[in-house]
Amino acid sequence: MLGGIASFVILPMLQLRLGLEYSVFVAGVLMVFFFWAAGWLLTRWALNTSEYLVAEAAAFERDGMYREAEDTYRKAMAVFDSFMISPAARRKKSGYLGSRLARFYLARSGRDQASEDFLISYLHSYPQDEEVAEHWLQRIEGGNGLSADHQELIERIGDAQPQNINIQRTLARFYLLLERTDFPALQTYRRISSNDESSVAGFIDNLAQLFAKEGRADEWALEIYLMALARDFKRPEYLRGLAACLHWIPAGGSNEQLLQSARRYLKPFDAAARQKMRQGFNSPIPAEQPRAARWKFKPVATFNHAILTIYSGLQALFRWIFAKTETAFHRIQHSRKIRRMLTVMLLFNLAAGIGALVINTVGHLRHNEEPGVKTAAPARPTITDPFTLQVAAYLKPQYAKKYVQQLRQQGLDAYWTEAVRGEKRWFQVRVSHFGTKQAARDFGEKLKAQGIIEDFYVANYRPH
Repeated sequence: MLGGIASFVILPMLQLRLGLEYSVFVAGVLMVFFFWAAGWLLTRWALNTSEYLVAEAAAFERDGMYREAEDTYRKAMAVFDSFMISPAARRKKSGYLGSRLARFYLARSGRDQASEDFLISYLHSYPQDEEVAEHWLQRIEGGNGLSADHQELIERIGDAQPQNINIQRTLARFYLLLERTDFPALQTYRRISSNDESSVAGFIDNLAQLFAKEGRADEWALEIYLMALARDFKRPEYLRGLAACLHWIPAGGSNEQLLQSARRYLKPFDAAARQKMRQGFNSPIPAEQPRAARWKFKPVATFNHAILTIYSGLQALFRWIFAKTETAFHRIQHSRKIRRMLTVMLLFNLAAGIGALVINTVGHLRHNEEPGVKTAAPARPTITDPFTLQVAAYLKPQYAKKYVQQLRQQGLDAYWTEAVRGEKRWFQVRVSHFGTKQAARDFGEKLKAQGIIEDFYVANYRPH
């Protein structure tokens, strides 16, 4: 608006000197200048206002006036949410304001849904804030516990702060409670199990129980079983796990000491007893099953689970929509500027929609497609490499998909496939395809040495 008014005043005076062809350029420069100047002034005013409000809220908080402090913090957040602050300044300063409000909510003894929603939103944006993350996790653990909506957030916190042993220990307790054995949970278990503190003893026992319940018989499970037995947790399922590990794990230079320790624990048992003990445990790599066996499922259990999942998702969606709608309606109701802005936006979108509809209609009327011409489907390339690397296997597809995404981000040709063993459906994560087994082994050893994968298995490649 200011640029337009200035153009009407200045351009008539410069018309004879500049000419008509340069008037548009001068008008554009004037509009850009006034737009930048107005934005800079509004940003400085908004930043100064928010700093004043934060200082005022801190004074209210020190005086024990928590209601006034919360209202003042919210006013400062409203200034940041307005159009007056530029996006660059908002990104630079919003973290500080969010951390102040998050610490204010954590210091309060009361707990409501609004403060909880803000803390979750803040930690999604700043999972590296150790103090807020640690106190929030402790409050969740001491309250109603972890809900399904929090699981993605705690994974972000765990990835952002792998060196914070207190946070990792809390996450490990959550994962053990949920009996999770996916990749993020296993990484957390590894960080805790490598700690030599005495408080890890109970964690090792719980982890060994989880591995025994899952029927794990890999090299890491062998190490956990031995650690639990060394800490005087004498459980028969740990000995059964040792028997399964001795049967399936091939002897090598790195695991020879572990296998020797397992043989000492199993020395009183003969071969027949060991064979009976390892029943119920799974091979580290599930065997390939025929494709026809994949479609075996339990209709009643699957139907009930699907109904509960859909109901829970719809309930959470409706709660979120209602809360956001109520907040937006409250802001619109009490702000004349927002109502005017929404009116302008509505008229602009209506005009743009009508214009797009007219252009689209004219384009369809002018488009003539030749009849009978069909594009041939591209031929599927023939795969000549018969081998691939299997690097993980999960019982839940979302864990396999997430691991595939992580491997693809590191430049690997990763994919997942399905296999059924007994009554369990496995989702296998595989990498690339190779012409020979030796080439596949060399590539797997390279990835393992770089720390990208934990272990691998050479399998037959099937197009996916």
